[in-house]
Amino acid sequence: MTEATTYPSIPLQGDWYFETERSGFAHGVRVHQRLFATRTPFQSLEIIDTDPFGRALVLDTALQTTERDEFMYHEMLVHLPLMTHPDPRTVLIIGGGDGGSLRRVLEHQGTHPTQVEIDAEVISACKKYLPAVSNGAFDNPRARVVVEDGIPFMRQNRAGFDVVIVDSTDPVGPAVQLFEEPFYRDIAGSLAEDGLMVAQSSSPIFMADELARQAANMKKIFPLVRTYLGAVPSYPGTVWSYTIGSKRHDPAAVDREAIAARLAENDIKTGYYGPDVHHASLALPPFIAARVS
Repeated sequence: MTEATTYPSIPLQGDWYFETERSGFAHGVRVHQRLFATRTPFQSLEIIDTDPFGRALVLDTALQTTERDEFMYHEMLVHLPLMTHPDPRTVLIIGGGDGGSLRRVLEHQGTHPTQVEIDAEVISACKKYLPAVSNGAFDNPRARVVVEDGIPFMRQNRAGFDVVIVDSTDPVGPAVQLFEEPFYRDIAGSLAEDGLMVAQSSSPIFMADELARQAANMKKIFPLVRTYLGAVPSYPGTVWSYTIGSKRHDPAAVDREAIAARLAENDIKTGYYGPDVHHASLALPPFIAARVS
């Protein structure tokens, strides 16, 4: 019988934030300072200043965005679907109270975005403590920001949007309904005849079952559904997924030169997204492709 190998423990000095996944995985960051904490009518809200990622938004103990890697998430969530649609004008963002998605939509000069966020205190805290994420987007005259529940808002605005972006928390608690078939049916009703939607679809490693259910629910509504991947270091497992449901346009069919031209025409400077990344992100490893097929 061999002896069990022992490893030295790693001392955790100072204040740490840990996020524990239901799969038994945890990751943590050292906290430099805890800047703000409150309980809103909808959730717990905290702003922390971390050593590796700068300031971060935490909702219900789950890290949502950070100053240093938010561009990786928001560029992929926004630019890929907007480049998939040939002429996106009316864009609806559901959630996204940090303003990062709104900022990226506004980079497309022809767009007129509407953001519907249920929790006004998230917007207020992010404008005060994380202003670099939105970079003035909330004050842009082209932006319309509505503080209310996104589901009834969609039902009241039928066939009105070219693109709907669901920038939500993970499918736990009240947010579960944002990943289910009735919600996607409502989105389809709010889209124009050639419209498309995109939603963040969590970790394909630690929330693979949730991703599979989400993709299956979308396929009940949309004729074309594609999952794509990106890297977000502050999220559990780093690899993150996004899923598009489209009535007509296919992200895999978008020409690389056309993407480059539209980025240049709109003077969009990116740090993560680009023509090659657009297409590479759609190439899924077999173990992920099997879950969303």
